[in-house]
Amino acid sequence: MNHLPKTLPVLAAIAMLSGCMSDQEFLASNQQAAINATESRAKFELNCEAVTSSVLSSKVTSVRRAMQRTEYTIGVRGCNRQATYITYCLNPTDCNAIANTARTSTP
Repeated sequence: MNHLPKTLPVLAAIAMLSGCMSDQEFLASNQQAAINATESRAKFELNCEAVTSSVLSSKVTSVRRAMQRTEYTIGVRGCNRQATYITYCLNPTDCNAIANTARTSTP
């Protein structure tokens, strides 16, 4: 219980620093990690090592009060197939790509 007063300034500093980044900066800081996560999943699902991806859209969303994440819609093509993914990132080390197409398709 004695540790609570010591942690309050740290928590306050983190909260202030997290609010300093604009949405565009937050999106830019996570975009490459989102692409990497998406391409990794697409290589497995498309059974294709040679994939190319395009960010179709991006935005900042809120998970909970004061907790934001980036969301990207990313299209991936490779080996005459294509798929679309929604990829969420809390930060550049924590991204998750989710298939947004019912099945992979041939362009």
